[in-house]
Amino acid sequence: MRIALALAAALLTLVGCADKSQPEVYELGGIPEKAPVWIKNPDYKGRFAAAGGAAQSVGGAKFQQIEASARASEILRVRLEKIAFAAAKKILSALSAEAADETAIDADARLVSLMIVARASSQFARVDNWWSPSRDYYALLRISEETLGATIADAIAQFARSSERYSAKFGMLRGLESIDNAASGAIAAEK
Repeated sequence: MRIALALAAALLTLVGCADKSQPEVYELGGIPEKAPVWIKNPDYKGRFAAAGGAAQSVGGAKFQQIEASARASEILRVRLEKIAFAAAKKILSALSAEAADETAIDADARLVSLMIVARASSQFARVDNWWSPSRDYYALLRISEETLGATIADAIAQFARSSERYSAKFGMLRGLESIDNAASGAIAAEK
């Protein structure tokens, strides 16, 4: 029994260490001088973009493309979650009762931000890619500011209308206009 537990602990340690050693987009053996500008600065042509890279592997080119896109997607999702949380918290605080529990508002805002990120992720577009001379693959994903704003506003409005805590004040405060303003404000704050 002790041996089985020791083996399980060793396996978990190896899995944890292997996960930490995964290279980031900028650690793939160094970015060559002739690399596209977007690898170092994904936002150079617009807002809300992320670059991900994958080293050559035994999985082949298709696996590299999937891995690089997944890394870029994760970078972009983390960034968008902050924006979505700020917008959701602002609106939900305004729509809640005066004696609202701040912890409940934070929990609701976190839930709404996860909904927003899930919806926005399906709208990421791979707008560029590049194979380095060492056969590393890089992908650039982007979501437009307009699409992101509409996704934020729609998810917050849907949540506020369906929640007992927020629905009463939603209609009174011209909710959709307030939500659009909060979404725009959160996006502008990220710039």
